[in-house]
Amino acid sequence: MCLKWKRFLKPYNLHFLFAWRYFRGKYAFQAIQIIAWVSVVAIAIGTAALITILSVSNGFTEIVKGLYADFYSDIRVTPAHGKFFTIHDAQYQTLQKIDGVTAMSKVVENKALLMKGDFQNVAFIKGVDTSYGHINHLKKYLKRGQTAIGYRDNPFLIMGIGVEHKLGLTQSMLGDTVQLYTASRSGKAITKIDQLNNLTAIESGAFSVQQEFDEQYVFTNFAFAQYLFDLHEDEFSAIEMAVEPAKEKDIKAQIQKILGPQVLVKNKYQQNADLYKIMQMEKWIIFAILALIMIVASFNLVGALTMLVLEKQKDIYILNAMGAQTYDIQKIFLILSGLMALIGALLGGSLASIFLWLQSSFHLIKLGGSSFVIDYYPVKPMWEDYLAIILLVIVIALFAGWLPAKKAAKKLQNRL
Repeated sequence: MCLKWKRFLKPYNLHFLFAWRYFRGKYAFQAIQIIAWVSVVAIAIGTAALITILSVSNGFTEIVKGLYADFYSDIRVTPAHGKFFTIHDAQYQTLQKIDGVTAMSKVVENKALLMKGDFQNVAFIKGVDTSYGHINHLKKYLKRGQTAIGYRDNPFLIMGIGVEHKLGLTQSMLGDTVQLYTASRSGKAITKIDQLNNLTAIESGAFSVQQEFDEQYVFTNFAFAQYLFDLHEDEFSAIEMAVEPAKEKDIKAQIQKILGPQVLVKNKYQQNADLYKIMQMEKWIIFAILALIMIVASFNLVGALTMLVLEKQKDIYILNAMGAQTYDIQKIFLILSGLMALIGALLGGSLASIFLWLQSSFHLIKLGGSSFVIDYYPVKPMWEDYLAIILLVIVIALFAGWLPAKKAAKKLQNRL
């Protein structure tokens, strides 16, 4: 350490030694030491609670992000206006040759009415081609059946379990025939169901990712979806891609250059920007609420330091006689406040770390119900959270210690 820093820190070393001695020392009234340790324990519990709750929030966020990451493609190209857009074979082949694109699928997506006997439900029919399995990890979430999508003249449906349930197929065997109704693109007014396009398809599988997807999506083959919605061979709802993460930005720029302003090119984050913003906002709201609780807990620290100032009046006068100024006395008690907070924060962080390791390893606390993808509370500790919480605790402690420190300095000043 350079000489300049040593000179700067030397007086603070002395202040710290006095603060440490006051923290560890014995008092005429044992209650003061008990109250001091109660303050430290309160800070430790608050810190542990903050770290634990934020880690649980991180855990749920990671799971939700994982579910969305599995369901959504790395890059999705959609029309800038309307539901469908036209891409010629030459353009499509050019997109396939972009360096970093590992898989690509044509997509047709639109709403249709599904009927089975007396049951009916409106869902998104998503037509994809055979390479879609390399883009979307739907197979991971398959509950029964297989991910067969069939052909135009022999279409299969992979249904979300929510759609399946609404059609009364939950308890049935796979292989049921379902009717699909869609409006014609002619623009004629529809007054009867008989005027809708009416096709049939067979259920081949059922998946469950999360409720939002399970109750809205049905997958089938691309050619059948085009036929169902009266589209031409070069009309799409979207093009979805799996890409190398390191080349994503460059790939997006190339796609935009090839297809022009008629399309929007979005990555996973942009496809779900609102979701990610809401999850981040929720975390900060939780942090703010718990910070308010920590501020209330710091009142214990104010009381403990105030009593300690009264206890150490003689010491303050002796220090003054030895040359200490009012600001030196103030620094000692501010450092003492920060020291108590830091000890509490480190103790709370250690307790939280032990608990989070146990929860992560042995899943001690379970989630109620069985509808979620896991049956226990997920946790994900992050060093940024630890750092932010420890800094928060120290800042709160310094503010809490300001009044007792000011009072100690004032007592000395009045005496002088």
